[in-house]
Amino acid sequence: MIAFLVMLAGVLVISLVAPWWAASIWIIAIATVSKLNRKQGIFAGVLALGFAWLAMAFYMSIHDNANIITKTAELLKLSKVLMFVVTSLIALITGLLSGWLGSALGDLVHPVRKVNT
Repeated sequence: MIAFLVMLAGVLVISLVAPWWAASIWIIAIATVSKLNRKQGIFAGVLALGFAWLAMAFYMSIHDNANIITKTAELLKLSKVLMFVVTSLIALITGLLSGWLGSALGDLVHPVRKVNT
């Protein structure tokens, strides 16, 4: 739970000031350091990036005085709602892959020791 909250907070801050891919590096790092298993890493990554990007899309849509989102949707022959869906889908896939990679790297960095009995 703490790893997810750290992921979410970091993704929100990083997504506002850095390129889109920087948030996935943050998720990979937190999943690696937190020793999350595959399911936990994937679930936390999907939720953190999906929620953050969806919240940012709604926020930016509300404060979009130049109607950039609507104009982009028109250029792509999509509705504004479908733009949110596409953004969310990209975020979910990116979060899934980032969480998975972070947990896999965590297994390499923190190998599980088997106790001989």
